[in-house]
Amino acid sequence: MYLTQLGLNRMDRSAMKTLSDAYHLHQTVMKGFVPYKDVARVLYRVEPEMKNGSALVLVQSPLEPDWNILTNDSRWVTSVQVKAFVPKFKPGCSLRFRLRANPVVTREGKRYGLIRDESLLEWLSKKEPKLGARFKSMTVIDEGYITGNKQNKNSRHRLNFKIARFEGMLDVIDPVAFSETVEVGIGSAKAFGCGLLSLAKA
Repeated sequence: MYLTQLGLNRMDRSAMKTLSDAYHLHQTVMKGFVPYKDVARVLYRVEPEMKNGSALVLVQSPLEPDWNILTNDSRWVTSVQVKAFVPKFKPGCSLRFRLRANPVVTREGKRYGLIRDESLLEWLSKKEPKLGARFKSMTVIDEGYITGNKQNKNSRHRLNFKIARFEGMLDVIDPVAFSETVEVGIGSAKAFGCGLLSLAKA
């Protein structure tokens, strides 16, 4: 897999427009994969921290991206850092994690975003059996909603996603299942900046 950190100049009008529109940001990220006919499981997240006045976008992909199209067309891209990584996990290892997710429940065929902190924490905790990990500690920051406009020739569709950021510690229980979790992400709205599970040594 490959991990990219993009720096976007927040003072630039085009960058601000990109960061404020979920669909526009999706299109911008996918410019890195134009050379491929098809690429699955591209996950990304806008980080809460900034660096030298630039917003940071973290992108995880199974194929190596080519950011030349983006950097040649967009002067507001201030930095691009790419590295390959092959995550390997052992049972019982402890890791710090960060996840920006779209926590929702489905009732009568409709999705509803969760709001209360206890509901948000419960939403992620219930996913433990399938993730291959156990959460040791967890905090949640309600980040409100991200919006955007998806347009085609005949229609315009308004996007609206409830998001929350989770951070804490976890223990790996099943390395195989956990590796798959890292590759495919967690939850819905993965095409719009949710689902990327970032890890660091404890």
